Amino acid sequence: MAHLENMRYRKQPGTAAVYEDATVISGMSPTTPGTPVTAVEDMMGENMEPRSDLGYSYGKKDLNYADYSAAGAAPHQSSDRSLRLTISKNQWLTLGLITLFAAYIRLWRLSNPANVVFDEVHFGKFAGKYLNSTYFFDVHPPLAKMMFAAAGKLAGYDGVFDFKSIGLDYISAGVPYVGMRLMPALLGLAMVPISYITLAAFGHAADACALGALVVALENALLTQSRLILLDAALIFFTGATVMCWALFFTQAHRPFSNRWWTYLLLTGINMGNALSCKWVGLFLVATIGVWTLKDLWEKLGDLSITPTQYAKHFMARGFALIVVPLTVYLFWFQIHFSVLHKSGDGNAFMSPEFQNTLDGVSLGHTPRDIYYGSRIRIRHAATNAGYLHSHLSNYESGSKQQQVTLYGFRDENNYWMITRTEAAEQRVQNSTDPTALQQIKDGDIVRLMHYKTHRRLHSHDVRPPVTTNDYQNEVSGYGWEGFKGDSNDHWRVQILEGDSRVPESKEKLMAIHSRFRLIHVGQRCALFSNRKKLPKWAHEQVEVTCMKSAKFPKTLWRIETNINSQIPADAPLAEYKRPGLVAKVLEATAVMWRVNNGLTKSHPYESRPHTWPWMRRGMSFWGKESRGIYLLGTPILWWLSFVAISAFAGIQVVMFLRDRRGICDRLMGVRERYADTVGFFFIGWVLHWIPFFIMGRQLFIHHYLPALWLAIMGFIGTLDLFTRRISRRVRQVLMIGLLLVTIRMYFQYSHIAYGTAWSREGCQSSKWLKSWDYDCKRYPSMHGTVTTTAVDVPQPTTVMPSIGGSPAVIHAQNPEDPPQAEHFDPLENENKLNEPAPRIDHDKLNSNADKLNKDMKKAATTARGDEKDEPVVHDDEKDEHFVGGDAGQDHTPTPQGSNLQAPVPPGF
Repeated sequence: MAHLENMRYRKQPGTAAVYEDATVISGMSPTTPGTPVTAVEDMMGENMEPRSDLGYSYGKKDLNYADYSAAGAAPHQSSDRSLRLTISKNQWLTLGLITLFAAYIRLWRLSNPANVVFDEVHFGKFAGKYLNSTYFFDVHPPLAKMMFAAAGKLAGYDGVFDFKSIGLDYISAGVPYVGMRLMPALLGLAMVPISYITLAAFGHAADACALGALVVALENALLTQSRLILLDAALIFFTGATVMCWALFFTQAHRPFSNRWWTYLLLTGINMGNALSCKWVGLFLVATIGVWTLKDLWEKLGDLSITPTQYAKHFMARGFALIVVPLTVYLFWFQIHFSVLHKSGDGNAFMSPEFQNTLDGVSLGHTPRDIYYGSRIRIRHAATNAGYLHSHLSNYESGSKQQQVTLYGFRDENNYWMITRTEAAEQRVQNSTDPTALQQIKDGDIVRLMHYKTHRRLHSHDVRPPVTTNDYQNEVSGYGWEGFKGDSNDHWRVQILEGDSRVPESKEKLMAIHSRFRLIHVGQRCALFSNRKKLPKWAHEQVEVTCMKSAKFPKTLWRIETNINSQIPADAPLAEYKRPGLVAKVLEATAVMWRVNNGLTKSHPYESRPHTWPWMRRGMSFWGKESRGIYLLGTPILWWLSFVAISAFAGIQVVMFLRDRRGICDRLMGVRERYADTVGFFFIGWVLHWIPFFIMGRQLFIHHYLPALWLAIMGFIGTLDLFTRRISRRVRQVLMIGLLLVTIRMYFQYSHIAYGTAWSREGCQSSKWLKSWDYDCKRYPSMHGTVTTTAVDVPQPTTVMPSIGGSPAVIHAQNPEDPPQAEHFDPLENENKLNEPAPRIDHDKLNSNADKLNKDMKKAATTARGDEKDEPVVHDDEKDEHFVGGDAGQDHTPTPQGSNLQAPVPPGF
């Protein structure tokens, strides 16, 4: 039998008790001590049954409200006020029918279009990489991509088709794309019963649960995103599964540490780990569950029925299930990821040499450990993995026009440098008793680096680099000629910053692989630096190297990978790259993913900002061909009403708080506690899935809002359920059926751009409620018989905005007034351009100019001697120790007049 919810009242001076709330039905204990019995009897009929004349109420006959999920306390409460979820056979039947209906909607014409759509370009290609076991890099964790690979394997995909561009035909290539699309479609379909059970577990009535499941099934944006080879369907599925298990967990609060209690808690952690393993947006889900866990533990702390021992058990159980389990799941999927992708591939360049050494086909070998004067070494830039310190017989076309010094991705002979003493130190050694003795280089030594092939010394001076022209950046060049002894602008101080804990001496003595060091220019007091900027084509598009003052440590760190010296004994200790373990590999992959994500600042024709998402200012074009197109646009009524409901929650809570401060304890139509605990959870989840995007500077798209959208819809349905319980049954049903009919009407109206089916131009134009909805109506035929087609598979661009690497950033349609065409988002475009090794150089052609270059440099030196000065300038503010650590204030020898000679290349060189 249903009972009355506890009622609160306030006593006004000189008056009778005034009740602030009306009769509502719940599964709580009948009354609270102190509640007047006459008031209870007045609101109940004979045999304590609810009176129908007091408003809308549920009886057991209608919804089994006394023992159904809606009949209980809010999910956070202790065992005496816990939910007890019992769904009747009729409700299971209803859910089954809704799921069948949703299956028809979600799976209908899944084969359309038979072309590559939007980011299927990437995620279909990645599935092929998994099937071929070829290592690749992506900005997202691996689970969803591995799920696509598994679906492709089951469907018969061989991994050959490259998904190169939007519009490529699947059928002619024999790609089993329907099987690959079926996986996200089934995950999207599963969100329908998940929505139903979630609402039921949070205590909402059966008709509200059914309505919530139906509107999720009909929501156009969720439908569109789940029909394609895209990651968001898996993310939203695991988000929904986490919330559902979390709600079910609280239905077992009256039986703590029981099998079901542990099952739901562990499933919450597992699904949370799975969501995090699909996309990092799963971190927002972790925050949501974390906030509610802290709230739950705080309330248990004040529950005197829970002993300190029991509280400690609750704390440790949640810590294990919600922290240890998700992290274990995250590591587990990465272990599978690394195990499958064991072959060397195009993702190597993103990773460190240690990581690359774990891949098949990569053998970095070992090299003599100790670095001595006279050794021939190959130096790798430690921070960017962009390549080796490199030079060749080609000059800058700006600045000093001396020989280029760059980073180069290939391993070749032009990466070798001879490490030598300064001229004065060499003279002292020659005068010693054993001038041929090996001398190991130590931290703080001043050295010179001579390019092994061209005999130019590594040189820097107060000249701006060709690309990075900041006044705190100096050009780095190769300078000198045969017989030239060099000058002080060739002097570099070795500063070892990091050593290997396995070899403690590597922090004091320079060692191959183990030591990470900086090269500090003695005269200019700047550090050898690279920031992944590419030089122009005249420099063979290699990566720029500069000498930077006040440079941060990471991008000035170098390490020696190869060490060759004929005087080193055969039994000398060797160094090799250590193979990292799972945790080290995951941490490195995560750090690279974070760096690349933060660098996604390139423009896109359909990018949008978070403040435009809740009211759906603009959608996103996925694909277009002749008279059909796919455009990501949601169901307007659901987006707008859910945003209103969530915003109203915040406003109501503020008002309730202020009224509480004045002693007015409103009951909010008898649902205040339930409203705060159910809709409040969805509100917290929505905020934590939306607000963090405001602080992101990277590219963002409307599909980033979809997890928050689902939470907002759940909050909206919960609000509708709670605030219509006191009105008449008929009015409530009219409201719910009206919302469902409007949703169905909008589903049909916008289904053409969700499924990519035929439409009329008039119907398309009439559907544009906002001018900013820029799907192309001109592609559709007119009902009056005229046809104007402006969209093609791959439009010829008329306006191109160049980006780093020279690739177009925005491609506009042929008519500037038409909407932009569908364009995939490539998060690795710029990174791939940087990691792509520069074109191999024709060294024979360069070497043929060697003699001429020597003569030109000597001639230029003779002409410039006495006329030019290149003295190192030491500014007062540079003497601060923070400028270039360790060498501030050190004495240095001024450069003799004319020693830094700028040797221009004669015309035609």
